Amino acid sequence: MLTPTHLMVVVLVAMAMRLNRDEWFIALMFGVVVDADHLFALPRYVSDNGWDAVLRQSWDDASGLPWKSWFHYPVSAIVVGYLSLGWRLALPLAFWSAHLGMDWLQLQLAGYNTVGESAILVGSTAGALYIGYSRWSIRTGGSGLPGYAGSLRESARSSVSGLGSVISGLVYRSR
Repeated sequence: MLTPTHLMVVVLVAMAMRLNRDEWFIALMFGVVVDADHLFALPRYVSDNGWDAVLRQSWDDASGLPWKSWFHYPVSAIVVGYLSLGWRLALPLAFWSAHLGMDWLQLQLAGYNTVGESAILVGSTAGALYIGYSRWSIRTGGSGLPGYAGSLRESARSSVSGLGSVISGLVYRSR
């Protein structure tokens, strides 16, 4: 599945589970960032198949070279399982398993991949918006999508301005 689909499923599940900041980090690492291994194969893949091939349903370029690391196979349960045991936390195993399950589903729906992935993406996005709206409505007593959209806009604006001050602080400190 594409990264936005993995991201929205992780966001939906993390919101439903009411994870804290540290748990969100783990969920994103094992549910989404595990796909970063594809970036290592990307230059070869593009040179062999062109940029338009990146969005094809299949990532197999028939070269015989790996496009996925061992983290995309059940054998990596050894590492992820030990991390889960060592941290005494089931989240790495749960989100990694969900990632592999979504990739397995992609292979099973090969003929209907676009429709299936679109349904998962739209459904998980709608679910995350519903959870966010419900929590906002209970917390503020507000109602209506315009009020919720304004709240999201202000939240995003404050986050971006906070990030800007952190970046400028790092830049000016290094001078």
